[in-house]
Amino acid sequence: MLKTFLHDELPLALVWLILGLSAGFIYSIEILGVDGSMTLFSPERARSLHISLMLYGFFPLFLSLLPFALFEKEGVLSANAMGHLRRYFVIWNLFLLFMTMAILFGNIRGLPFYDFPYQLNFLLAFSGVFYLFALLDALRRYEKRPLWVNVSLVSVIVAPIALIVLMNPQYGQVEKTLVGPHGDNTLGMSFALLPLYYLLIKLTAREHFVPRWHSLWIIPLTGYIVSLGIRNFIHPLMYNEEWFFQYLTLLYLPLLWRWWRDSGLKFKHSPYLFFSIMAFVFVDVEGNLLFIPQIRELIHRNDLVVGHAHIAMGIAVAFMALSIVHRFLPGLVTRACAIGWTVLVALMAVALSVVGMIEAGWINGNMQLFFGARSVFGFILILMVGQILLRRVKPRHVNLVEWYHWIGFMSDAGGGLMLLIAGGWIFPLLGWHFSGNYEYVVFAFMIGTGMVHWAGLQGSAERFASLSSTIRVIVASVFAALYMAGTMDMIALLVAFYDSVFAMIYWLYLRGKV
Repeated sequence: MLKTFLHDELPLALVWLILGLSAGFIYSIEILGVDGSMTLFSPERARSLHISLMLYGFFPLFLSLLPFALFEKEGVLSANAMGHLRRYFVIWNLFLLFMTMAILFGNIRGLPFYDFPYQLNFLLAFSGVFYLFALLDALRRYEKRPLWVNVSLVSVIVAPIALIVLMNPQYGQVEKTLVGPHGDNTLGMSFALLPLYYLLIKLTAREHFVPRWHSLWIIPLTGYIVSLGIRNFIHPLMYNEEWFFQYLTLLYLPLLWRWWRDSGLKFKHSPYLFFSIMAFVFVDVEGNLLFIPQIRELIHRNDLVVGHAHIAMGIAVAFMALSIVHRFLPGLVTRACAIGWTVLVALMAVALSVVGMIEAGWINGNMQLFFGARSVFGFILILMVGQILLRRVKPRHVNLVEWYHWIGFMSDAGGGLMLLIAGGWIFPLLGWHFSGNYEYVVFAFMIGTGMVHWAGLQGSAERFASLSSTIRVIVASVFAALYMAGTMDMIALLVAFYDSVFAMIYWLYLRGKV
């Protein structure tokens, strides 16, 4: 069941991943001097969208399937639970859509992370209701619930509450860590990965796995709770206090080593999980080194996070999610992909680290050269993910009506997306007036028409071709009327002509050719 679910949900999830990586690539070339101010991808929006989609897109969505992979392994996953899980994915994808549009149109909060309107967190919390229903359906099938099940249940109940509280603009933890090293926040974020590593190791273990050395996670958790109390109710944390809480993260390293050894796992069994743990270890050690004042003064006095953010998210968290996909769809995310991904992200981190050292005056060098290298490595990574997506959606034995849908999807969804992002630059370039208001609604409608064609590629090709043609001629008639009335300029005539011709091609020549 879960393999089919992953197969169905993977294309849209990869689209979010490609969009997030593309936003990062655009931001990187804007640093090199490319002007994106006339598009929706201005530097601050591109950076915000990149970070937000990395934190909330592909990776957390597929990581959330981890308990259900274990449920299926233990034979307690039902069709009813999968139905709730599909609803959970629907709401989360709606959140990603609303978040993306909010950021692209400039509704950002100026935060280094979680930079979208706070109200959207309630949509995320609502998705968690269906996730909880799916979890409870599986739980009731156990005669005696094991430890990992209780861990999952507690996490799901606590997560929505923590989300609403910690993201609140007035009293949330995120707002309180805009400045300063926020070592306690790092402690909390890294602790959140431990239950996921525990479940992943249990899922892929070659031997019977029983976790040990519990004190190595209890002590950091206690420290994080104490830090929250101090920061929110007593006084802002001093540097040495944050340093102490940051150093508690080092206790995670021997704990992960113990779990990996006890599970009997090796690199060949789960390459993505192995790389993920190695990246976590690297980031943990590097983060603690950056807390040393002398090193921090040299490197961290600039605006760059020297490598460790890309390693943490681009390998540690990313590969946790990809290890789940690899387990069920090994032909799509191969071992070679894991190695290539790791090399590319590591090279980006090295390039950023060198830039940070140059900017801090530690070494001499050409910053633009290394910024350019980062952009090249990022673009190659986008191509790699795009190739995975193409392998998943590659058409086979396409008939004429399906070709019609492919062309309609690429022209309307692809063209609409391009105009949505860069219409403010393209229209004046062609000599057309651009008000920046109703045009965006038209572009969104184009994307919607393209998605009708996408639905036709999934089944009922004739029905969706007829529907898209009907939509097109209705829209064409309105644009033609507005042009003839002198209300709109030449673009209305072009839209009317294009949509009419596209509809007529189906009705006159392709109908009934499936």
